[in-house]
Amino acid sequence: MPGSGREHVGGFRGLREWGMSRKRDVTASPVVVVLLGASWERPSTDDVLGGSVAGNVYMNMENLCTYFIILVFFIVSRSQFDLAAAGTVPDQSTVQRTPVCLLAAIYASAQPFAKFDDYLCLLNAYTPPPTDLLWHMVLELVLRETHTPHLATLQAGILYLHRPVPATETMVADSGFLWSWVGMLVGTATSLGLQLDCRPMGLPLWERRIRRRLWWALYAEDKWRSLLMGRPSYIGTDEWDVSDLDDEDFTLSESICAALQPLPTQVSREVLCAQPFQQFTQLCRIADEVQQSLYTLRASQRLASDFHGTLAIAGPLLQQLKEWSAHLPAHVSQHNPHTAPSISSPVRRPHFACSLLEIFIFRALLQPMVRSATPPPLREETREPPGFTDEFTDLLAQLFEVDEIEPSLAIDLSDQNGMGSAVLRTAESCADNMVRMVSEMGSADLSGFWHSWARIAFATVSNFLLLLVVQAPTKDHALRAKARLNPWRHALRTQSSGCSMMNLGLIRLEGPLWAGLSSTYYLPRHVKDALEGAEHSAEATPVMSDGLLR
Repeated sequence: MPGSGREHVGGFRGLREWGMSRKRDVTASPVVVVLLGASWERPSTDDVLGGSVAGNVYMNMENLCTYFIILVFFIVSRSQFDLAAAGTVPDQSTVQRTPVCLLAAIYASAQPFAKFDDYLCLLNAYTPPPTDLLWHMVLELVLRETHTPHLATLQAGILYLHRPVPATETMVADSGFLWSWVGMLVGTATSLGLQLDCRPMGLPLWERRIRRRLWWALYAEDKWRSLLMGRPSYIGTDEWDVSDLDDEDFTLSESICAALQPLPTQVSREVLCAQPFQQFTQLCRIADEVQQSLYTLRASQRLASDFHGTLAIAGPLLQQLKEWSAHLPAHVSQHNPHTAPSISSPVRRPHFACSLLEIFIFRALLQPMVRSATPPPLREETREPPGFTDEFTDLLAQLFEVDEIEPSLAIDLSDQNGMGSAVLRTAESCADNMVRMVSEMGSADLSGFWHSWARIAFATVSNFLLLLVVQAPTKDHALRAKARLNPWRHALRTQSSGCSMMNLGLIRLEGPLWAGLSSTYYLPRHVKDALEGAEHSAEATPVMSDGLLR
């Protein structure tokens, strides 16, 4: 029973004994793992299970991991583990033959969702789980096994990439270790040949399916993190040959399908065949195009002052996003606010990812709308000499204080029907949609599995909303952009209590607002007037304001 101290302590006994035998602090930096040397002692399955009670615990954790992560991420073969849907757990023999690194990774990944299991909720209330020790075990095993990697090595490595951030680090940016870890996983995947289409290969069906899904999961990690972090992608466009995922990549055995007969036919088919995951991988292809065409080093330099060139690239990308949204599954595209979605398949996250790409596109469009210094010349490319206007602007910047120079628009926005005005209105509408979407997220969206790069995504939205204020072409635009910050700040403050992924976005918003936008950015006069007017209005109001005031 959960109330028995002997049972819930004994469940983790083997793992804790292994941890004490390591004779080192489990909170040490991951770098120390490289220095383990020949004295490293490989843990066994019994070290993770620690007896029959922990085996029962693990099967509960496996069930949680299936419900919250595997049915979203699909990097584990359900047929190999005899898993079908929520409520299905592997038998003891299946657990015993599971590679230790994957065993520990699944166990640790499911810990944040233990509150959704009756037994584990009580168990963790009296004995804190050794989650940190498990993650350190995963790190050591993956690094050790990269010399002779297996599919389980890559599976555990991807799960480690989504290790929950400690509560003390949710408001700080990720270190460079994560991006290096992605590069190591890409190298491991290519060593295993995952970049090649394995369907013609003479491999078991389950292995062919999992190899293809693993490649696309890793492809998604590389492309999204490359775009969000501003890093060059590890996976070259011409260096892989894996076709798009389809329903055949998620086929289950007949025995598992028979166990699913009571489930609704249409919903079970969409979930078990991973229609959302297939749609997500297609969205990753668009994310790669956004990064390659707008945010590489050469593209950003080339388009820094070319509004029409950026617009020519952005139009087809926005059309692709529109077509992608039109092909979403019905239960996702036609969201009913009165119907509670499943925690394992929330409906707003696909729309959030799509809107995030729209923000990246409009951010690239906003950049050349304001005149800025001439970017450095590109090597091995011919470039027209800077015109007199650019030289004169650079000379003014050298002769006068920068804040004495009024920032000027690079394109004409006086025509309300012009292309520049249309782009600005659409960018503001995109920002409004994102604020409304995050504000309306419910418990199913907040409590489920989020990719760890979502922390940077929320920070990107905060930066985009601030950009609309700083770069507002008129006072009216500045007032609307300023007013938009209030509901976004409120959404992050309230929703972050249920989803710590939003904390970084909140701190990236609060920092400039607390210091004062005029102290952080060089603002046009009409933007300063709009902000000062807001401050005077707030000072005249006795109640606390949730606006731009410090």
